[in-house]
Amino acid sequence: MKPNFVTIFPVAQNVHLIKDVGQIANAMAKNGIFKSTLVCYPNSKTYDNLKTEANHLKIEFLKPSGRFLFMEKAVLSYLKENAKNIDVLHLFHLTKETIYYGLHYLKHNKKGKIYLKMDVYNETLKQEIIYSKKWIFQKFHKLKEQSFLKKISVVSAENPISLDLLKQRFPILENKAILVTNGINVDFISKAFPQPKSFEEKENIILSVGRIGAEEKNYKMLMDSILGCDLNDWKLVLVGPIENNFDSYVEQKIKEHPHLKDKIELVGNVEDRVALYQYYNRSKIFCLTSPFESFGIAFIEAMYFGNYIIGTDGMSSFDYISNDLELGSRVSVNDEEALTLQLNELIIHPEKMEETYSKVQQQVAEKFYWSEIIKNLEEVLSK
Repeated sequence: MKPNFVTIFPVAQNVHLIKDVGQIANAMAKNGIFKSTLVCYPNSKTYDNLKTEANHLKIEFLKPSGRFLFMEKAVLSYLKENAKNIDVLHLFHLTKETIYYGLHYLKHNKKGKIYLKMDVYNETLKQEIIYSKKWIFQKFHKLKEQSFLKKISVVSAENPISLDLLKQRFPILENKAILVTNGINVDFISKAFPQPKSFEEKENIILSVGRIGAEEKNYKMLMDSILGCDLNDWKLVLVGPIENNFDSYVEQKIKEHPHLKDKIELVGNVEDRVALYQYYNRSKIFCLTSPFESFGIAFIEAMYFGNYIIGTDGMSSFDYISNDLELGSRVSVNDEEALTLQLNELIIHPEKMEETYSKVQQQVAEKFYWSEIIKNLEEVLSK
């Protein structure tokens, strides 16, 4: 009988199934070694991604029953009732909730294994974790933290720098820490796109995908940079749910700068994954201007289709993703002028993008397929 790999992520929605929350467990099951289950509240009306990119994953829903202190009673009850049938418990982030859920699980299954995915910014690993503002509670939680870290089986970071920082910050994890990046489900994508467009077939599109207008995504930086670009026959395409009246902001900018008419396309939310990937397949440049990103899975999706990527220096994994800037470029956060110069340079000299086209696809194939990413995790957990 295959061992059970269970991911506890109470707030998981349908969209989380295509991210690391669902894809790690899905890949573990697909590779045939584990049976995988995601445990969460029913936060979405439907979980359609179970039929597509997470088709090797099962979901068990919790019934809300309130909290005990800072912990979900439903999670505590689930772990107590099912601990002995859980061979590997998969948790996210080093938080006090995670610590106590993990210790609660091990109390009821002393042979159980815990896998913790840190999923943090590099800078976070240089700072003290504050579990409570009251020193006596902070001290107590720190003791529990040490007990938890001592007992877990494996912990992962998303890039080599964060892995080194993790080992430095928590020496107790020196022999337990491994690299588990984020990635894409190549089986799903390759079925829909067995042959992505060649560079010559692509359109002159600068693409960005995310929550358009969300403050933490900093789309005003991208818009301000576009104002100074000599776009010629290029255009900016923004895909994702529109927040904070960003559409009105774009309309006002176009009124102030008439040359931008027909140069900016606000697509809105695209839930169909194949339809979303069509935009990656058409574009040549993919740009995100977030001040902070722990990883940025959208970069990997864009690179699968040969896009040249542009990010900011606040993105923890960008150097790793871009192979130390061989396959893309980064600018300082809020440096609109630098981004304008970078975009103009690419528009004037498209040969730079053409040179990296096949290299970015190779980078994804070598490092960012989920089925390959989790093999070192499987090896550790199978011992």
